[in-house]
Amino acid sequence: MRNFLLGALVGALLVFFVVPLFGLLIWAASRGGQPPVPSDTALEISLRGDVPEHADMDWTDLLQMGDRRSPIDLYTLTEAIRFAAEDEKIKALVLRGGGSQAGWAKAQETRWAIQEFKKSGKPVWAYLEIAGREDYYIASLADKVVLQPESYLDLKGLRLEVMFYKGTLEKLGVEVELIRTGKYKSAGEPFTREEISPEWRTVLDQTLDEFYGQLLSGIADGRGRDAQHWGTVLDEGPFTSGEAQMHGLIDDVLYRDAFFDQLNEAASVEDLSRLSVADYARRALPNQRQGEKIAIMHAIGPITSRSAWSGPFGPGTQILDAQRFIPALEKLRKDESIAGVVLRIDSPGGEAIASEQMLRAVRQLAEEKPLVVSMSTLAASGGYYIASAPDVPIVAYPGTYTGSIGVFTLMFKLHDLYEKLGITKEILTRGRFAAIDSDYESMSGAEREKLREYVDSIYDTFLARVAEGRGLDIESVQELAQGRVWIGSQALDNGLVDELGGYREAIAQVKKAADIDEDSPVQIVSYPPQQSMIQSLLSPGGQSAGSQLLEVPILGRLQQVWIDAGGWAPWMQGGTMFTTPYAISVD
Repeated sequence: MRNFLLGALVGALLVFFVVPLFGLLIWAASRGGQPPVPSDTALEISLRGDVPEHADMDWTDLLQMGDRRSPIDLYTLTEAIRFAAEDEKIKALVLRGGGSQAGWAKAQETRWAIQEFKKSGKPVWAYLEIAGREDYYIASLADKVVLQPESYLDLKGLRLEVMFYKGTLEKLGVEVELIRTGKYKSAGEPFTREEISPEWRTVLDQTLDEFYGQLLSGIADGRGRDAQHWGTVLDEGPFTSGEAQMHGLIDDVLYRDAFFDQLNEAASVEDLSRLSVADYARRALPNQRQGEKIAIMHAIGPITSRSAWSGPFGPGTQILDAQRFIPALEKLRKDESIAGVVLRIDSPGGEAIASEQMLRAVRQLAEEKPLVVSMSTLAASGGYYIASAPDVPIVAYPGTYTGSIGVFTLMFKLHDLYEKLGITKEILTRGRFAAIDSDYESMSGAEREKLREYVDSIYDTFLARVAEGRGLDIESVQELAQGRVWIGSQALDNGLVDELGGYREAIAQVKKAADIDEDSPVQIVSYPPQQSMIQSLLSPGGQSAGSQLLEVPILGRLQQVWIDAGGWAPWMQGGTMFTTPYAISVD
C-alpha cells in the first residue's frame, strides 16, 4: 500500500507539474521572434502595482503569455518611454490607472521619462479607473486626464499610521529589551511604547510635510495653478468623477471606447493600435552593443549575512544577501570590460556585520572602477552605510528615504510567556555574561551596560564610516545622525547626498568619471545578470525557478509582508541592526 501511494504521488506530480513545465519550455522554444511594432500605435503604461527594480529571471516569454500588463524593470520602462518619443510608429502615450504601488521615488523616475516624451509633441493622455495619490501624481502630467463614469478619485492628502504592540506583548508575557543609539532611532518603539515619541513625531511630521509639498508641486506642474490652490482642493477629497472634473483635477468623464475615439482624433489617426510598454520594450528597444559597458549593480531588500531563503511558499528575491552580493561585486571589480558601475540601492538596511562586509566590498570596487550610488525608494540605515565609500557620489530622488544613521538591538524575553504555557528553564553558565542573550531572564544592569557599550561602539564606527565617505567631521555627522530619517531633498541640503536625480544622472556621473564623452553611447549591463528560464532551471540554484512555478500566492504574499515590515526575521535572532525604524508607506 505504501509503495502504491508513493507511486500515485509521483505520478500526480508528473501529471500536474513536470509535464506542463516541459510543455511550456517546448512552447517557449518554438516561438518565433517578436512581431514588429504596428504603425500608428498608442503606447500604454499601466499604473497598477509595483515596478520591480530588477528581475533575476526572464519569465516574460514563458509565463506572461502576452499579458498586456506584464511587468518590466524600472530602467527598461523609462528607457522605452524615452525611445518611443523618437519612434515614428508611436503616435501617443496612454497612462492607465490606478492602484500604483511603485513608491514615491519610482513615480518620480517615471514622471521624468514622461516629461521627456512630452517634448515630442505627441499626445499624452491618462485614463483612470480608480486612482489614488501615486497614480494621480504621475497622471497629472498628461495633456488630458479622464476618469471613467461612476468612479472616484481617491485623493485626500497623506497620512502615516503607526501600530504599537507593547500592550499585546505584555498580555502574552513577552518583555522587550531595547538598546539603541540616537534619539530618533525609533525602530524598537512599536514594541516598547504605546504612542509615538516626541522625537519620532518630529521626523514623521517633517516627512509628511515634505511629501505633501512634493505631491502638490507635482500636481501644479501638470495641471497649472500653484501648490497652495491644490492644497485647498485636496482638503475636499476624495472626489466623485463629477467633483474631480469640477475642481479641475480631470478634464473629462468617459467610457474607455469614447476615450480612445477622442484620442484617435487627437493623434490624427483613424484607429490606433495599442501596445503595452513591456511588449514595446521587447519588440523595439535596441540592444545596445556599441560603446563602453556600464554596469548597474542592484542592492535590493533587507541586508542579511545569511543566504536568501527560497522555497515553495515564495522566492526570496528581495533579500540583500552578503554571501551573494560580495562575490558579485568582486566579479564586477575583476571584469576588465566594465568601465564603471552604478550601485542601485533599494534597502532599509539590516544586520550591522553584513553591512560592514558589504561596505568593504564597495570600497574595494570604488578603488578600481568609477562608481556612483543611485538611491531608489529606500536607502537608509544599512542601506546608507553601504553607500558611504570615500569619493563615491550619491544620487537620490527627491522622495528617497535615506539617512537613519543609528544602531539598535532588540531582544525578546519570554519568561512570563513560558510560565503561562507551563514551561520552565534552568540556566547553567560559565562566564559573567554567558546568559546575556538568553530569552528567559531579564538582563541585569551589568549585562545591559555591556550591551550598551557594544551598541555604542558600532554606532561610533557608523559615524566614522559616514564621515570618511562624505568628507565630513564626526561632529557634523553626529548632527545628521541620531537615527533620523531624511527625505532625498532634505539629504541634498544637509550633504548626505550629492545630487537629485535617477538613472540618467547617475550614468552621466559614471561616464564623466570614466572619461567617456557625455554624448557617446554606452552599453548598460544589469547585475546580477538576468537568467533565462532554462538557465535558471539548469543552474545550481534552479530550485528557485521551480519554486516560482509552484508558488502558493497567499503564502508568498505573507512572506513579502514579513519582508516589507522591515525584515523582522533578523530582529528575532538578536544582534545589532542598521535598519529603518518602520516599514515606510505614506498613504
